[in-house]
Amino acid sequence: MTSPHVIVLSLGGTIFMSQDASGAAAPGSRGPAAVAGIDAGAIEVRHREIANIGSPSIRPADLRTALDLAREAVDGGALGVVLSHGTDTLEESAFLLQRYWDREAPLVLTGAMRAADAPGADGPANLRDAVLAAAAPSARGLGVLVVMDAAAHLADRVTKLSSREVGAFGSEPGGPLAIVAPDDLHLLQGPLPRRGFVGGDLPRELPSVPVLALGIGDEAALLDAVPAGSLAGLVLIGSGMGHVPAAAMDRVRAHIAGGTAVVVATRTPRGGTSDRHYSYPGSEVDLQRAGAVMAGLLSAHKARLLLQVLLADGADASRLRAAFAEHAV
Repeated sequence: MTSPHVIVLSLGGTIFMSQDASGAAAPGSRGPAAVAGIDAGAIEVRHREIANIGSPSIRPADLRTALDLAREAVDGGALGVVLSHGTDTLEESAFLLQRYWDREAPLVLTGAMRAADAPGADGPANLRDAVLAAAAPSARGLGVLVVMDAAAHLADRVTKLSSREVGAFGSEPGGPLAIVAPDDLHLLQGPLPRRGFVGGDLPRELPSVPVLALGIGDEAALLDAVPAGSLAGLVLIGSGMGHVPAAAMDRVRAHIAGGTAVVVATRTPRGGTSDRHYSYPGSEVDLQRAGAVMAGLLSAHKARLLLQVLLADGADASRLRAAFAEHAV
């Protein structure tokens, strides 16, 4: 019988970076030492490096490897798995992994806002808390979590709110799921029903789905450079409850008519899109009449990932609408 243990898989990120003489951080070799220094009481911590790169460079294939290794770890007796990750795209990876994570044991992502050798480095505490969360009894069945700054967040709600602050992560709406304590997660709210589960193997490549932000005076002329229907999917970042300029609607309709799945998100950080409040040209009602789908509470980049996953899984228009309806408000 193996001792109680948690596996730490690492993809790199600021948490394992070192600063040069100017104070700029870059990937270093601090991972093994940082993991070896974790004091999680009776929990043994084991480490395996997958990559050591900045998170903007992480690809679906890297996450497929992490998913496969995490499943292997818990099937081999690990209480849970921690995945170290750069903070820039951490919320995207957590969201994507949540579509496929199919074990009761938790998969916990963590990172740091300060390099490992920076004054006040936050990585050691985040790693320890992530290990504690991965072993916590209350974390079982919660799926993929993000642990930063002593708080645990659900993958579908967490977002990076600051490019600089140590307390950079929050959850919209509702705040964090729990506070991490040495004995367990102290839940602050009831876990949400699981949404958008796909299961199976995470594809090593996902369909290309561009994101286009539209603002005042924007007629979406960039879409003229792409033949209507040549895109599998498209995410539009609108304003307010999911609105685009009326002058853009002809181009949006043309792409939808050509077979492109169009999802509309909002640039506002709170409240999400609507499906009923406004019906003027370019509003959410007008967009839905044209065949677009509203992203609801999902940010544009999470909406993009959900659309990519569904398209990769062969989802038809009806299934797309149903999947995004689970995130509607």
